[in-house]
Amino acid sequence: MAMRMQQHPGTSIKKSKTQKKCNIIPLREMFEAYIIWDPVSEVMDIDAISFSQLNRWLISAQVVDMSRVTTTDAFLCFFQFRKRAIEFDEFLLFLEDLADTKDLCLKTMKYQLQTCGKPPPPPDLDSDE
Repeated sequence: MAMRMQQHPGTSIKKSKTQKKCNIIPLREMFEAYIIWDPVSEVMDIDAISFSQLNRWLISAQVVDMSRVTTTDAFLCFFQFRKRAIEFDEFLLFLEDLADTKDLCLKTMKYQLQTCGKPPPPPDLDSDE
């Protein structure tokens, strides 16, 4: 009887892992979903993410949890680029640096960023209606 009870929870865990795997969004697609929230990048028509949008994404994915990894930790890695916003290739370097600095698994970080869900579309700032 005890074995049955142990098998049941294991089965439900496997289902939830399978369900999560179905919702993996490519990292570049997630990156693009967050850059549209940056009005400067949108106006200049560049594909770069600002720190404020990146931080929003990191918090949503629970990479930044304010104990093991803080916003300050993430900013220090971002600041090394000395830019207002970074492009996708630089973003990948940022992730590697953050993982190395905080002794995190890069693969797990990417998975969290891919499965946290896209942000809602930004409000249309041009419409006066």
